[in-house]
Amino acid sequence: MAIKILLFLIVFGITQPAAALSVHHNLKVRIYPQESRLTGIDDMDVRPEGAAVLDFILTEKAGRFEVMVNGMPADLISDHSRHRILLKPNERTDLVRVRLLYSAIFDDPVPIQPVSVDNPGYGVTATISEKGTLLLSGASWYPEIVQSRSTYLLQVDAPAGIISVTAGRSLGQQTQNGITASTWEIHYPTRGLSLSAAQYIVQEKTVGRIVAATYFFPESQYLAAGYLEATAQYLELYENLFGPYPFSKFAVVENFFPTGCGFSSYTLLGSRVLRLPFIVRTSLGHEIAHCWWGNGVYVDYAKGNWSEGLTTYVADYLFRERESAEAALEYRRQILRNYATLVRPEIDFPLRSFESRYSPSSKTIGYDKAAMVFHMLRVMLGEEAFWGALKDLYRERLFQVVSWRDIQKAFERRGKLPLQKFFNQWVAQAGAPYLTFKEVSSQGTGDWWQVRGQIIQKRPYYRLKADLLLETDGQKIMKTISLAGKVTAFEVNCNSKPARLSLDPNVNIFRRLEPSEIPPSINSLKGSSTVLVILADSLKTDTTKVLDILKDSLGFQKAEIVRENKVTDEMITDNDILLIGFPRRKNILTQIPEHVVLEKETFNLNGTLYNRDSDIFFGVFPHPFVQDRVVALFFPISSPYAETVARKITHYGKYSYLAFSNGRNRDKGIWPLLNSPLIHHW
Repeated sequence: MAIKILLFLIVFGITQPAAALSVHHNLKVRIYPQESRLTGIDDMDVRPEGAAVLDFILTEKAGRFEVMVNGMPADLISDHSRHRILLKPNERTDLVRVRLLYSAIFDDPVPIQPVSVDNPGYGVTATISEKGTLLLSGASWYPEIVQSRSTYLLQVDAPAGIISVTAGRSLGQQTQNGITASTWEIHYPTRGLSLSAAQYIVQEKTVGRIVAATYFFPESQYLAAGYLEATAQYLELYENLFGPYPFSKFAVVENFFPTGCGFSSYTLLGSRVLRLPFIVRTSLGHEIAHCWWGNGVYVDYAKGNWSEGLTTYVADYLFRERESAEAALEYRRQILRNYATLVRPEIDFPLRSFESRYSPSSKTIGYDKAAMVFHMLRVMLGEEAFWGALKDLYRERLFQVVSWRDIQKAFERRGKLPLQKFFNQWVAQAGAPYLTFKEVSSQGTGDWWQVRGQIIQKRPYYRLKADLLLETDGQKIMKTISLAGKVTAFEVNCNSKPARLSLDPNVNIFRRLEPSEIPPSINSLKGSSTVLVILADSLKTDTTKVLDILKDSLGFQKAEIVRENKVTDEMITDNDILLIGFPRRKNILTQIPEHVVLEKETFNLNGTLYNRDSDIFFGVFPHPFVQDRVVALFFPISSPYAETVARKITHYGKYSYLAFSNGRNRDKGIWPLLNSPLIHHW
């Protein structure tokens, strides 16, 4: 069918517009929750600019629909969800009114208790139900003309009490004859509309010219005041950093299943997510920052999604920096740990290939590595140039598509430095540098000492500037050195005997850590390619459901499962291990830190004894035989909360150990670092 259409267009000389068309949608839809159905009438005002074809997309679920141009039936060619309106010669230059009437069923299955967090929407693109409605722009729930810049007047009719929310400015809700109509105006060119609808109660707070709003279910109203106050604070923060907020409102919208999504001028958070105490301090600010980056300045996805990394840096990371220098340092350290544990070299890819997260490794590259790239730019260029470049970019490119190349140019202008080599190695190239000390020595006496050594890189070689810190009993000497190629020699003089030498002590360089620098963590297990699940001989309950949850949430569905009495030393050596229950074998858990004491029916963590049926321990330890592998232990003393805890573990990826009581986390932490190839002690 597609080939026939193409031949038709060629034979008859029908052309499509060379540039984006300006389109205004006067769109009216009605939602039927009991039927999972939507009906729509879209009156589109379009100026074809000489084009003979208007190409639009509408969901395949629409079935039969009607199309008219200036009140007359249109000639139409369809291929699945892609449709082409053939315009008459007198319709190709003047403003035309295209009317489209349609109906469609949207019934994507909704997860009740999802265990994976790698896909923020859990595969749901469009669903209409009595619990709520979610229609993402990618579901093509309304007609969208290809290569268009669209504005909208949208009215959503639904059963009485069901309020709809989308991008833009609310013109209010009215209820008559059992129907609640919600009307929205989107006067800026947006890249597709998403829509949510449910039995919401709306609360608002005016923040200057902006309306902060919450669309929450009745049982969540107690959270509204905190979210509104936090929203006001974030809006002030980012207006000072980047420039005026581009929209008339920001809304926090509750969803009826777990999500964490950001759209133009609002965020959609699942009920359980909304109630997490840390969301106001973390994810909310992240989604508000997206109104500047991603939903304000658009992403050229074909050339790499930079917005997640930038938003992570100016939200999640910046919040830690505002808390303390040590918190910011630990955040940067954790980025390197995430990369080392979750991104194996064989699955790595360049930032310019990142579009959206679909796995722990893709998130680590697109969010964490990209955030460190912006951090390195900030360190290199300085505060004024870094923040000034972002202000320039926002001011000049609001509601326009931006690529990594455009970002490079903005920083070059402000920093007055060529950055092509920087972007080549960090954005166009996969991977990260491997760095180690070699042949470090010192000589001297009294008040004169000299330290010499080499820094070795593995391929591919990076061009870097790194801080070298030499510490003595009474002196700290910081020296910046330039690295290039396989070997970089250095020397540092000091006036007392050297005690410690470290490279990049403030963790300002993105690099791949060596195994000795990575405390075992839950992410170590999530990043594993081969996991052996061992069911301890001491288990007295059925763990099938718990094991299924752990396998799904930690990402090793194909793991081999064996009973402890069937395990061989070879099987242990060849795999990362997940041990369920307290083991009989003594050679599986041999590297347990002193502050953890495990016994058959109790455990003691950091001086606290856990001995109740509701207590559960999860820890990840060094492998007893293989340096770069781990052994994890899931140890419920009994099982009342085992399934509940199993669902939560994936959210604690950076931690080495967890303790739960009655399904709630009571303790968590990271094992201390053993050593580093970039630290030398005398």
